[in-house]
Amino acid sequence: MKTMIETERLILRPFELTDARRVSYLAGDYEVAKMCGRVPHPYPVLIAEAWIATQAAARAKGEDYPFAITLPGDGLIGACGVNRVAGAGRHVWELGYWLGLPYWGEGYASEAARGLMAWAQDTLDARVFTAGHYVDNPASGGVLRKLGFEHTGSAELFGLARARTSPCERYVWPAGTATDTLALASGAHAAH
Repeated sequence: MKTMIETERLILRPFELTDARRVSYLAGDYEVAKMCGRVPHPYPVLIAEAWIATQAAARAKGEDYPFAITLPGDGLIGACGVNRVAGAGRHVWELGYWLGLPYWGEGYASEAARGLMAWAQDTLDARVFTAGHYVDNPASGGVLRKLGFEHTGSAELFGLARARTSPCERYVWPAGTATDTLALASGAHAAH
């Protein structure tokens, strides 16, 4: 299975334990962490190491495929991943992503997600993607719409960094997919 994804400006690759300090630093920034469902704040290096250590087993089970987003010259700048949506069949995957604050607004999220979606279609036979974002993160909604996702409704999502549930918007790709047949993951995230 191909484990490296190259886009115009980025390389997506599996995480390595040596990435833990950078993950802790970038994702641990509260402005980043609060936009993700499963990212804690604070985010100690040991927790980042533990998360990275679980990835090989999740890949082996065919359930979760997180990738480090790297930018030549800068190294790791974020994460982008897909995980199988439980109860929705083998073709339905949840997309998530986060970028470190210095890399916001540069188009990296949509570039990484587009590359990952193509990889997942080719490698995992993914046919449908779901995704979401907190209401107070409209830029993520812009990324999803740019990728061709269609808004399907609202939900409440618990966020580790927020330590509470908050309203979020849900999306599906391709547009027109019947969402009543999907078991949409309400624990959707942002890659982690």
